[in-house]
Amino acid sequence: MPTESGSGCEFESPPARLQSGPVHVWRFGVGDELSDAERVAAARFLNVAARDAFVAGRSGIRRAAAIYTGLAPLELEISTSSTGKPFFNNAELYFNVSHSGGVVVAAFSGLPVGIDIEVPGRCRNFPEIARRFFHPDEAERCSGEEDFLELWTAKEAMLKLAGTGLSGGIAGARLDVDGRGVLGGRSVWIKRFHAGTCMGAVASFEAFEVKGWFQI
Repeated sequence: MPTESGSGCEFESPPARLQSGPVHVWRFGVGDELSDAERVAAARFLNVAARDAFVAGRSGIRRAAAIYTGLAPLELEISTSSTGKPFFNNAELYFNVSHSGGVVVAAFSGLPVGIDIEVPGRCRNFPEIARRFFHPDEAERCSGEEDFLELWTAKEAMLKLAGTGLSGGIAGARLDVDGRGVLGGRSVWIKRFHAGTCMGAVASFEAFEVKGWFQI
Protein backbone atom coordinates (compact mmCIF):
# COMPACT_ATOMS: atom_id res chain seq x y z
CA MET A 1 0.00 0.00 0.00
CA PRO A 2 2.35 2.74 -1.15
CA THR A 3 1.75 6.35 -0.25
CA GLU A 4 3.08 9.67 -1.50
CA SER A 5 3.47 12.38 1.09
CA GLY A 6 3.63 16.15 1.03
CA SER A 7 3.70 16.78 -2.72
CA GLY A 8 3.00 20.28 -3.94
CA CYS A 9 1.02 20.96 -7.10
CA GLU A 10 0.58 23.65 -9.71
CA PHE A 11 -2.76 23.81 -11.47
CA GLU A 12 -2.78 24.34 -15.23
CA SER A 13 -5.40 24.80 -17.94
CA PRO A 14 -6.47 21.41 -19.32
CA PRO A 15 -5.88 20.19 -22.88
CA ALA A 16 -8.82 19.83 -25.25
CA ARG A 17 -9.35 16.14 -24.40
CA LEU A 18 -8.30 13.99 -21.46
CA GLN A 19 -8.20 10.29 -20.66
CA SER A 20 -9.92 9.23 -17.44
CA GLY A 21 -7.53 6.38 -16.51
CA PRO A 22 -5.18 8.03 -13.98
CA VAL A 23 -6.46 10.36 -11.28
CA HIS A 24 -6.69 14.03 -12.22
CA VAL A 25 -7.24 16.76 -9.62
CA TRP A 26 -9.06 19.95 -10.56
CA ARG A 27 -9.52 23.32 -8.90
CA PHE A 28 -12.79 25.05 -9.79
CA GLY A 29 -13.56 28.74 -10.11
CA VAL A 30 -16.89 30.45 -10.60
CA GLY A 31 -19.24 28.86 -13.14
CA ASP A 32 -22.91 28.85 -14.05
CA GLU A 33 -23.50 25.47 -15.73
CA LEU A 34 -26.25 24.20 -13.41
CA SER A 35 -29.36 22.14 -14.01
CA ASP A 36 -32.73 23.55 -12.98
CA ALA A 37 -32.75 21.24 -9.94
CA GLU A 38 -29.26 22.42 -8.95
CA ARG A 39 -30.35 26.05 -9.17
CA VAL A 40 -33.25 25.29 -6.84
CA ALA A 41 -30.88 23.48 -4.46
CA ALA A 42 -28.43 26.41 -4.52
CA ALA A 43 -31.20 28.86 -3.66
CA ARG A 44 -31.98 26.90 -0.48
CA PHE A 45 -28.55 27.56 1.05
CA LEU A 46 -28.71 30.14 3.82
CA ASN A 47 -24.92 30.29 4.14
CA VAL A 48 -23.43 32.26 1.25
CA ALA A 49 -20.04 30.53 1.39
CA ALA A 50 -21.68 27.09 1.33
CA ARG A 51 -23.88 28.12 -1.59
CA ASP A 52 -20.92 29.46 -3.57
CA ALA A 53 -18.99 26.23 -2.93
CA PHE A 54 -21.95 24.14 -4.11
CA VAL A 55 -22.35 26.21 -7.29
CA ALA A 56 -18.63 26.16 -8.07
CA GLY A 57 -18.46 22.41 -7.41
CA ARG A 58 -21.44 21.35 -9.48
CA SER A 59 -20.66 23.73 -12.33
CA GLY A 60 -16.99 22.72 -12.30
CA ILE A 61 -17.84 19.02 -12.32
CA ARG A 62 -20.00 19.53 -15.39
CA ARG A 63 -17.41 21.62 -17.22
CA ALA A 64 -14.53 19.26 -16.47
CA ALA A 65 -16.50 16.10 -17.27
CA ALA A 66 -17.52 17.60 -20.60
CA ILE A 67 -13.84 17.54 -21.59
CA TYR A 68 -13.58 13.83 -20.74
CA THR A 69 -16.87 12.71 -22.27
CA GLY A 70 -17.51 15.03 -25.20
CA LEU A 71 -20.99 15.76 -23.79
CA ALA A 72 -22.19 19.28 -23.17
CA PRO A 73 -22.06 20.23 -19.47
CA LEU A 74 -25.84 20.20 -19.08
CA GLU A 75 -26.16 16.86 -20.90
CA LEU A 76 -24.41 15.13 -18.00
CA GLU A 77 -26.87 13.52 -15.59
CA ILE A 78 -25.80 13.74 -11.95
CA SER A 79 -27.56 11.72 -9.28
CA THR A 80 -26.84 11.24 -5.58
CA SER A 81 -26.51 7.93 -3.76
CA SER A 82 -28.46 7.15 -0.58
CA THR A 83 -25.41 8.22 1.42
CA GLY A 84 -25.10 11.53 -0.44
CA LYS A 85 -22.27 10.77 -2.89
CA PRO A 86 -22.91 12.27 -6.37
CA PHE A 87 -22.30 10.22 -9.51
CA PHE A 88 -22.94 10.33 -13.27
CA ASN A 89 -25.86 8.37 -14.71
CA ASN A 90 -24.69 8.65 -18.31
CA ALA A 91 -20.87 8.66 -18.15
CA GLU A 92 -18.35 6.00 -17.11
CA LEU A 93 -16.36 8.45 -15.05
CA TYR A 94 -15.89 8.67 -11.28
CA PHE A 95 -15.45 11.91 -9.39
CA ASN A 96 -15.43 13.33 -5.89
CA VAL A 97 -15.44 16.94 -4.74
CA SER A 98 -14.25 18.79 -1.64
CA HIS A 99 -14.13 22.40 -0.50
CA SER A 100 -12.65 24.40 2.37
CA GLY A 101 -12.11 28.09 2.94
CA GLY A 102 -13.41 29.07 -0.49
CA VAL A 103 -11.23 26.55 -2.36
CA VAL A 104 -13.13 23.91 -4.37
CA VAL A 105 -11.36 20.86 -5.82
CA ALA A 106 -12.40 17.56 -7.37
CA ALA A 107 -10.75 14.29 -8.35
CA PHE A 108 -11.68 12.44 -11.56
CA SER A 109 -10.77 8.89 -12.53
CA GLY A 110 -11.91 5.77 -14.32
CA LEU A 111 -12.02 4.09 -10.88
CA PRO A 112 -13.77 5.11 -7.62
CA VAL A 113 -11.93 7.94 -5.91
CA GLY A 114 -12.22 10.14 -2.83
CA ILE A 115 -10.71 13.56 -2.09
CA ASP A 116 -10.61 15.93 0.84
CA ILE A 117 -8.98 19.32 1.46
CA GLU A 118 -8.72 21.50 4.55
CA VAL A 119 -7.35 24.99 5.13
CA PRO A 120 -5.01 25.16 8.16
CA GLY A 121 -5.95 27.52 10.97
CA ARG A 122 -9.65 26.70 11.01
CA CYS A 123 -9.56 23.90 13.62
CA ARG A 124 -8.28 25.15 16.96
CA ASN A 125 -9.53 22.21 19.04
CA PHE A 126 -7.75 19.53 17.00
CA PRO A 127 -6.14 17.85 20.06
CA GLU A 128 -9.57 17.15 21.54
CA ILE A 129 -10.94 15.91 18.19
CA ALA A 130 -7.95 13.61 17.78
CA ARG A 131 -8.42 12.17 21.28
CA ARG A 132 -12.15 11.57 20.70
CA PHE A 133 -12.16 10.19 17.18
CA PHE A 134 -8.69 8.87 16.33
CA HIS A 135 -7.07 5.64 17.43
CA PRO A 136 -4.73 6.37 20.40
CA ASP A 137 -1.68 5.60 18.22
CA GLU A 138 -2.89 8.16 15.67
CA ALA A 139 -3.72 10.77 18.31
CA GLU A 140 -0.18 10.50 19.66
CA ARG A 141 1.16 11.51 16.25
CA CYS A 142 -0.82 14.78 16.28
CA SER A 143 1.79 17.05 17.81
CA GLY A 144 0.56 19.98 15.71
CA GLU A 145 -2.27 21.01 13.41
CA GLU A 146 -0.39 19.90 10.28
CA ASP A 147 -0.02 16.38 11.67
CA PHE A 148 -3.72 16.36 12.53
CA LEU A 149 -4.80 17.58 9.09
CA GLU A 150 -2.62 15.02 7.31
CA LEU A 151 -4.53 12.30 9.16
CA TRP A 152 -7.94 13.98 8.92
CA THR A 153 -7.84 14.62 5.18
CA ALA A 154 -6.62 11.09 4.47
CA LYS A 155 -9.34 9.59 6.66
CA GLU A 156 -12.09 11.70 5.13
CA ALA A 157 -10.85 10.96 1.59
CA MET A 158 -11.07 7.25 2.45
CA LEU A 159 -14.64 7.59 3.75
CA LYS A 160 -15.67 9.65 0.71
CA LEU A 161 -14.11 6.98 -1.51
CA ALA A 162 -16.40 4.43 0.16
CA GLY A 163 -19.36 6.78 -0.30
CA THR A 164 -20.15 7.11 3.40
CA GLY A 165 -18.52 10.40 4.35
CA LEU A 166 -18.07 11.12 8.05
CA SER A 167 -21.23 9.16 8.85
CA GLY A 168 -19.18 6.04 8.09
CA GLY A 169 -17.12 6.62 11.23
CA ILE A 170 -13.81 8.48 11.15
CA ALA A 171 -12.30 6.00 13.62
CA GLY A 172 -12.91 3.12 11.19
CA ALA A 173 -10.56 4.64 8.62
CA ARG A 174 -7.13 3.67 9.94
CA LEU A 175 -3.69 4.85 8.85
CA ASP A 176 -0.36 3.45 9.93
CA VAL A 177 2.84 5.41 10.49
CA ASP A 178 3.68 5.21 6.78
CA GLY A 179 0.35 6.75 5.82
CA ARG A 180 -1.06 3.52 4.39
CA GLY A 181 -4.79 3.06 4.82
CA VAL A 182 -7.26 0.33 5.69
CA LEU A 183 -11.03 0.73 5.52
CA GLY A 184 -13.44 -2.10 6.18
CA GLY A 185 -10.61 -4.61 5.81
CA ARG A 186 -9.65 -3.21 2.39
CA SER A 187 -6.32 -1.61 1.54
CA VAL A 188 -6.46 2.01 0.44
CA TRP A 189 -3.81 3.89 -1.56
CA ILE A 190 -3.38 7.51 -0.49
CA LYS A 191 -1.64 10.48 -2.09
CA ARG A 192 -1.22 13.68 -0.11
CA PHE A 193 -0.82 17.11 -1.68
CA HIS A 194 -0.64 20.84 -0.96
CA ALA A 195 -2.64 23.25 -3.11
CA GLY A 196 -1.82 26.81 -2.12
CA THR A 197 -2.76 27.11 1.54
CA CYS A 198 -4.78 23.86 1.47
CA MET A 199 -3.67 20.44 2.61
CA GLY A 200 -5.36 17.53 0.84
CA ALA A 201 -5.46 13.82 0.19
CA VAL A 202 -6.72 11.56 -2.61
CA ALA A 203 -7.72 7.94 -1.94
CA SER A 204 -8.48 4.90 -4.10
CA PHE A 205 -8.88 1.17 -3.52
CA GLU A 206 -6.35 0.52 -6.30
CA ALA A 207 -2.82 1.80 -6.87
CA PHE A 208 -2.85 5.11 -8.76
CA GLU A 209 -0.87 8.16 -9.73
CA VAL A 210 -2.10 11.74 -9.92
CA LYS A 211 -1.25 12.59 -13.52
CA GLY A 212 -2.65 16.10 -13.85
CA TRP A 213 -3.50 19.23 -11.89
CA PHE A 214 -6.02 21.31 -13.82
CA GLN A 215 -8.16 24.36 -13.22
CA ILE A 216 -11.27 25.66 -14.91
